[in-house]
Amino acid sequence: MRRATVWLLLPLLPFLMAFDPLTSNNKDVEQGNLRMKAGKAEEALGFYDKAVAKLPNDPGVHFDRGTALFALSRFEEAGQEFLRATEAKDGALKASAFYNLGNAFFKKDKFKEAVEAYKRALTLDPRDARAKWNEEIALQKLKEEEKKKKDDKKDDKKDDKKDQKKDDKKDDKKDQKKNDDGKDKDKDKKDQPKNDQQDKDQNKDKDKQDQKDQKNAGEQPPPPRADEQEIGAVLDSLERDPKDLEKERARLRAVRRRPPAKDW
Repeated sequence: MRRATVWLLLPLLPFLMAFDPLTSNNKDVEQGNLRMKAGKAEEALGFYDKAVAKLPNDPGVHFDRGTALFALSRFEEAGQEFLRATEAKDGALKASAFYNLGNAFFKKDKFKEAVEAYKRALTLDPRDARAKWNEEIALQKLKEEEKKKKDDKKDDKKDDKKDQKKDDKKDDKKDQKKNDDGKDKDKDKKDQPKNDQQDKDQNKDKDKQDQKDQKNAGEQPPPPRADEQEIGAVLDSLERDPKDLEKERARLRAVRRRPPAKDW
C-alpha cells in the first residue's frame, strides 16, 4: 500500500533536470563536462566561462554553461544561456534548449512562459515525454495561479465593501450627532425667551427690593412726642441757673394743666 502511494505521487512532479552537457572538442568544455559529472558545478562553470569567451557564438557552449548555472540554482542566468542555445541549427539541440528553457521558467514560477517553451520543444520533438509531462504540470500551475488571482480580487472587493460599510456607519454617526446638536440648539432658542422673562422678573423684584431698602434708609425717625420734648428741655436746663430751672419746671406744669387740643 505504501509503495502504491509513492507511485501515485511521483507523476505529480515535473522533470526539471537539464539535459546533460554536450560533448565538444574544446578542452575547456571537456574539462567542464568532467566536473559536471563529478557533481562539481562551480568548477565546471569556470571552464565553461573560458569556453564561451573563446566561442561566443557556439550554441552548444552556451547550452553547457546553462546546465552548470541550472545546477547552481542560478535559474535566471541559466534561462539566458538556454535562450542563446535555441539559435542552434541542429534540431535536437534546439529542442533540448527549449525544454531546459521551460524548466528554468518553471523554477522562477513563470508558468505561462514555461508552457510556451515546452510547446516549442514538442513542436521540434513530439516524442519528448518529459516536455509533454512538464507542459501539463505547468498548465495546471498556471490555472491555479489564475484562480488564486480571481479569489484575491473577490476578497479585495469584499474588503472594500466592508470598509465602505464602516465608512457609511461613521458618516451616519456624524450626521446623527449634527442632528442632535441642531436639536439642542433649537431647544436652547425656544427656551431663551422663557429664560429672558425669568431674568427680567428677577431683576424687577430686585429693583423693588432695592427701592424699598433705599426708602427705608432715607426715612427720618418719627419726631419726639410732646412729653419727650419737655423732658429733653429739662435735661438741657440742668446746667443752667437753679432759678431758671425752677421757672422751666413751673412752665411745664402750667402746660400740662391745659386741656388737650381736640383732633377732630
